[in-house]
Formats: sequence, C-alpha cells, structure tokens
Amino acid sequence: MNIITTNPNKKTNLSFPLLSLSSIFIVFLVLNSFGHGANGDLISILCKNASTRDPQLKYDFCVASLSANPASKPARDLVELGVISMRTCLKKARSIHSYIAQILEDGKEVPAAKPCLEDCLDLYSDAPDSIPKAVQYFKDKDYSSANIEMSAAMDASVTCEDGFTEVVSQHLISPLTKQDGDFFQLTAISLAITNMV
Repeated sequence: MNIITTNPNKKTNLSFPLLSLSSIFIVFLVLNSFGHGANGDLISILCKNASTRDPQLKYDFCVASLSANPASKPARDLVELGVISMRTCLKKARSIHSYIAQILEDGKEVPAAKPCLEDCLDLYSDAPDSIPKAVQYFKDKDYSSANIEMSAAMDASVTCEDGFTEVVSQHLISPLTKQDGDFFQLTAISLAITNMV
C-alpha cells in the first residue's frame, strides 16, 4: 500500500490554477453572451472591442447605431450583426446621396462649394455599388474582399470632407460634416466586425 505524505513546510502555489479557472470563466461568459442574441450584451461587447481596436470608432455611436436597428435584436452572432451593419451603411450612403442632390437642386450653396458637392455626389454614388459587394463577400466568408469593398465605401466620407478643407482660400465650411462623420463611423463598425470574425 502506497501512502502519500505531504511536507507541511512546503508551500503549494494555488494562484495559477485559480487564475486559469477565472480566465476560463471569463472566456465562457464572453462566448456565452455571443450566442444568446444581441440583447445589448452582444452589441456592447462588440462595440467595446471595436472601439478598443480602432480609437476613431466611438463606443456610444456604435452601440446606438446597432441598437437602433430592430433587426439587431434577434441577431445571434457577429456574422448577423456584420450584415446588419453593412446594410445600415448602404441605407446611409443612399440617404447622403439624396441629401447632396437636394442641396444642389435647391441651388442655395455657396458657388465655390458646388464643385465639392458634385464630387461628393459622385463619391456617394459609388458607395452603394461597393457595399452590396462587401455584403456578398462577407456572407461568402471572403473577409479580405469584404474589407476592401467596405474600405472603398468608407473613402467616400473622407474624400468628400477633404474636398472642402482643400479649398482653404474660400474658407468653405462643409455642409456634410455630420453626414460624413456618421458614415465614417458606420463603415468603421462594419470593418471592425469584418476583422473580428
């Protein structure tokens, strides 16, 4: 019969197993919340991760924009939220395009702003072509191509805003700063999800 004895003078280090158990528990909680739908926890975790990875992405904007879409409530995972996010980008691109067209039609813009607005109109005409391609690539799990198409769409907001700042001598103020900023944030969310899946 073997008898196992312990040395009372020898200290046993239990911190490693406890650390491992707590790490496993945290991972379990995170993974478990990703599987139970976007009841706020999934969106909150996604936006926290996304805003940590990309300092330009605003956590509050991310949560508000995803939570505002009723389709996100039954979403079960990042893939579903990714498609929802991209479709939100598409809707916003079309809305901004219409807004710019209306400004040009009204003819109330500063004359020096007209070429910038026309450029922005072209840019926001291209974005609705890129986004559906990004959605299809994303669904096909071709995340690299989805990233390229979403990045091309994102460029519309940056290039549009840059057009106004480049005409410094005219002291132009962009009438699209809010729209461009919102579109940039929406595309940043989609890109963050694409990089997470």
